[in-house]
Amino acid sequence: MVDIQNKDPLYQMNPAYFFGGLTFLFFVVQLFTGVFLYMNFIPTVQKAYNSLLYITNTLPYGVYIRTSHRYAAIGMIILCLLHMIRMATTDRITKPRHIGWITGVVLLFVTVAITLSGILTSYDAGPQAYMNAIAALFEIGKREYQKILSFMFGFHIMLPTTVFVLLLVHFSRIARPKIFPPIALSLFTLGILTTITGLFPISEMASKAKVPNTLSVPLMTWIIVLGALLIILVLLTFLPLLLKRPSSVAVVDENRCTGCLYCAEVCPKKAIELKEKTVNGQKRLTAFVIEKKCQGCGVCAGACRNASIQLDGSEDTTLVEEVYQAWLQTN
Repeated sequence: MVDIQNKDPLYQMNPAYFFGGLTFLFFVVQLFTGVFLYMNFIPTVQKAYNSLLYITNTLPYGVYIRTSHRYAAIGMIILCLLHMIRMATTDRITKPRHIGWITGVVLLFVTVAITLSGILTSYDAGPQAYMNAIAALFEIGKREYQKILSFMFGFHIMLPTTVFVLLLVHFSRIARPKIFPPIALSLFTLGILTTITGLFPISEMASKAKVPNTLSVPLMTWIIVLGALLIILVLLTFLPLLLKRPSSVAVVDENRCTGCLYCAEVCPKKAIELKEKTVNGQKRLTAFVIEKKCQGCGVCAGACRNASIQLDGSEDTTLVEEVYQAWLQTN
């Protein structure tokens, strides 16, 4: 049984299975590179640009650390989107997986917010132009300009803490979460990131910032796009309700259950545990199904030796045949 449990299914050979793990891997890359940048960046109006100039042009490998930090942020957003598309197209967002979907949507929003606040905080020539536009929009004078930069910087530093909290909820709903992809895939992905960083680093900065008078994309356009994105994400959180399907859970026949817990060993979501119950006037240990975790896959019913567990409303013979056919396809 241990050999069976430790055996990776064939579908795990598909890199798409690890989109979520790769997203977390890029998040870790951002944390390490972000700490390095934090130690050398001074978030004040007077010194922000000069400190960024030092990181990019003078500090050894600073330009590559900054470049990998930016590319990892972009890669994190792309992989997060791909992960969500895979979950939606493989019907993994309805109850009881809906908590994972909702936290995933919030994580995508937070990731975009971290990226945008980081770009503005960098205080490069382009971000300075947008900061000027934001100051003009909210009628903030030059003396209080530091407040915008401090707010953006604090926002950028504190949001990763929110990510950790959301990830705890996101992972807690998974019995055996693949937090990190296999070592080979991780090294391959990091190798691609390193290669792109080396081939296309951020260009050297001018000694003085040449802030453009006109924005490449108007600020109001960005506000409309971000507002539309927020509305879409809010609607996506309700997607599990629209795709709600009849759910069935495993039911244990306590009179026939021997308490061997073979069903618990094969349960992919750890939704079965041993519990003491009184059966026919006698206390004994039987299998107990945690309904909030059960996803109605029927693996336990197909594995039970004495047919003492089945899905509510399903026949044993049908379930056994479905499990057997699935086994034939993956072996």
